Amino acid sequence: MRRYFLALVTFALAVNVVGQTASPSAPNTSSVPTKETKPLGTVSGRVVTAADGSPLRGAHAALIPVNSRSDQHMYAAVSDDDGRFLVKDVPAGKYTFFAVRAGYVQQHYKSHGTDEGAVLTLSPGQKIDEVLFRLTRAAVITGRVMDEDSEPLVGVRVVALQKPSEDELEDEGASSARRQELRPVGGDQTDDRGLYRIFGLQPGEYYIRASDKDEPTQGVSSTDSEFWVQRYLGSEYAPTYFPGVPQVGQAEVISLKPGEETQADLTLRRIQTAEVAGHVISPNGPAKRAMVQLAPKDQQDFASQYEDTTDDAGSFKMKGVPPGSYILWVYQSPNQDYQYEMSAQQKLEVSGENIESLTVAVGIGATIEGRVRSSTPGSFTTGRLHLSLAAIDEDNLGSWHGIVNKDGTFELKSVRDGNYAVHLWGLEQGWYMKSVRFGGEDVLEKGLQLENASAGGHLEIVVSSASAQLEGSVVEDDQPLVEATVRVTPDPETPYNKFRRSGTRTDQAGHFSFPSPAPGKYQVIARSPAPAENGHPKSEPQSITLSEHDKKTLDLKIVKPEPQ
Repeated sequence: MRRYFLALVTFALAVNVVGQTASPSAPNTSSVPTKETKPLGTVSGRVVTAADGSPLRGAHAALIPVNSRSDQHMYAAVSDDDGRFLVKDVPAGKYTFFAVRAGYVQQHYKSHGTDEGAVLTLSPGQKIDEVLFRLTRAAVITGRVMDEDSEPLVGVRVVALQKPSEDELEDEGASSARRQELRPVGGDQTDDRGLYRIFGLQPGEYYIRASDKDEPTQGVSSTDSEFWVQRYLGSEYAPTYFPGVPQVGQAEVISLKPGEETQADLTLRRIQTAEVAGHVISPNGPAKRAMVQLAPKDQQDFASQYEDTTDDAGSFKMKGVPPGSYILWVYQSPNQDYQYEMSAQQKLEVSGENIESLTVAVGIGATIEGRVRSSTPGSFTTGRLHLSLAAIDEDNLGSWHGIVNKDGTFELKSVRDGNYAVHLWGLEQGWYMKSVRFGGEDVLEKGLQLENASAGGHLEIVVSSASAQLEGSVVEDDQPLVEATVRVTPDPETPYNKFRRSGTRTDQAGHFSFPSPAPGKYQVIARSPAPAENGHPKSEPQSITLSEHDKKTLDLKIVKPEPQ
């Protein structure tokens, strides 16, 4: 998720720091005046090209507090004609630090290529000088999408996909029930000539996928008749991977070098599609104005999603659905305020023959009500909290979400039988979910087990501010290791406590810190940023138990494997 977060940050920089100059003598207006009483620091350096070291004017250098909330400050500056930047008035703390410029790949502080780099630790009043960012030219994939008659196809969604990195897989953890083999990292929509262009790609290997099912282009009126006709008729063509195959296992990998532009043309072929129609019924009769969505079971993007809204008779119809395995979802708006809640799901196989009398029953699940309360005094705010139930079973792909009211109460309706992990989003720094109980059962240990959903039940969630602190250092060859990845994993890790898994990077001195882990038993391991023949060297896992208000230090040593 970091990739998408930082993409949004890049956009924010383009909006918020326009017009700034960043030479050492120029004022820095990128940060709002702070109430910090400690001396403020500065960070300066240069941004140049990786190819020949030429200075890059107009690059954005930005610092974002680690574990940042959306309302925290960003500190940023723009490079001048010599590529120099100066960020002033930065409070002491730990930061994600990077530079970015249009046409180049974002680079992080002390990173090896395009990885996430090291954390920058800034002491009160500290001046960090001569930071050097070497930006690599971004790559481009472009091409043309045609039909079987070599005519251009307009409005086709083309997506660049990549296999997840080792870091991303470790972020998910061993208990992850559903891992996507490929993940979208960029995309475009074909124009009237059938042309697309996916830019801003970092060097690496990509798969290309094209589908004629898409949402309207941004900036185009939603009344565009061609889009709505296509949406009504559904797809005519099968989703296709480059160089023109239906399955990702048959696809060719496109390898991109820095600044390279590669062409990948595709031909989409017409297929026999089906119509999926039926009724949604509730205990009180037809479910009116329910949203019905049909998405591929192994969906990697939203381009192949089909949807309709039921009429007064509860009827729905979706045309042009290609053969495949799907999940049908039904969402209802209980108060008719267009705030939809998921109320049903079921698997569906489409073989090319019409499905005309599908019946989906809603409103038969449980109503789970509950409360969030604090076990410790403090400024505990419930106004921003969101509760989620994530299905663990492979056969149950649903999730339920609810908002915690100001008095700490919440209610989730139509929850189906199944096994769920419970998580609370939006807790302030230092707070953690201490316990979750349902009918006397420990949900953090066994999950939320619903076997007779219609019975409902009460979910009691206790939060606490008595979190612990964990810090330490990582060395390799008896030297501090910068940019090492350090991961803390619950021991044992289960689908129900997986949200307590956390990761960070060492700073410029080889130090790391986890400011507020929940008390419990953990395994801690460090991984070198530099790959070896058999992967990245790692430290031996260390076991640690944290109690409330604990402050513990841990030293980790990377051991390089012996050459074979």
